[in-house]
Amino acid sequence: MHLTRSFGRVLIAAAFGLSTACHDGTEPNTPHPAPAFDARHAMSKFEPIAVVLDQPIIRSFDGTMSFFETFFRSGITLSGTLTPAAAAPLVMRVTNRLAPAVQIRADAIPNEDKGKTFVYDPNSRTYVVDANATGAPANGIRFVLYTLSEGNGPSLPLARLGYVDIAPSDEGADLTELVIVRDAPRLVVADLLVRHRADPNANVFGIDGSATDGITEDLITLVGSETGDAGQHHLVFHSTFSSSPPLVSATEELTSDQGSATEGGGLHLSYEGHTLSLLSQAQATSSTAEVSYDGNLYARIVAAASPEDQTRFLKPDGTPLSPQDAGDLNNLLLRVVSSNFFWINLAFP
Repeated sequence: MHLTRSFGRVLIAAAFGLSTACHDGTEPNTPHPAPAFDARHAMSKFEPIAVVLDQPIIRSFDGTMSFFETFFRSGITLSGTLTPAAAAPLVMRVTNRLAPAVQIRADAIPNEDKGKTFVYDPNSRTYVVDANATGAPANGIRFVLYTLSEGNGPSLPLARLGYVDIAPSDEGADLTELVIVRDAPRLVVADLLVRHRADPNANVFGIDGSATDGITEDLITLVGSETGDAGQHHLVFHSTFSSSPPLVSATEELTSDQGSATEGGGLHLSYEGHTLSLLSQAQATSSTAEVSYDGNLYARIVAAASPEDQTRFLKPDGTPLSPQDAGDLNNLLLRVVSSNFFWINLAFP
């Protein structure tokens, strides 16, 4: 079961059916005007937080991670090179099955690789050790980040953007510190602590830290747990993505139960004293969500059950939202969900 397949179907698949959203006669048809809500205005308030992730060096880290995440997920010795784990970048790519996985842990770095810097070799299309480089953390490892060619790794000729250092944290044995540094103008773009701890009855994971583009600072907090035996896993995530000072925040909760093949989710965007909330419930064959604004129902989203159907955006009285309103709402939800999922993917067990 794909963690985001059903929840994401409510939001992502909606983009394919906005212009043909239609009234479903089975929906309640009681008079109840939708509350005043401006999705474009809400987007303008969230956008400064979201654009932090749009920086080239963040996109480079996101895309290049697939070249070296196998190392942190497997604990294998590098032996001088790292090969891609997958072609797809991390954003919106979560494991397609709920099964145990080896965590991204700095304490898995082989001793012979500590203190080394890895650079991209365009001939082998892998990361290799730069024997002349200095500055990597003595107990960790450094990967140089470059401008990306979409879907093909670093673009040629190579254009260096900065680097990411990954090392054990002094604050705890189960913590890995991840620092992304931009070269010019020099800026610590992200400083994060990633936690993975195996308790007797659960795998516990999380992120705590911040990211910035030099204008806006984002605060990131995520906690999660994985429980249950193989084939019966139960995943819980809770993430908060906010500005500093906390003028705007987005909180997301996700649960996924493998045994019952069900998923649930909640998304809450707060700004200017207002709160937009989305509550989703998904099963193998259906997925629905309710969107509320300041506690009042604004819309129901009914995901398409098949490729031939259209996702429907319905007002409280059962009539469809206008294509413009549906499109604006969909774009806002996608932006907030994508921003939260960047961190969920990074912490995923």
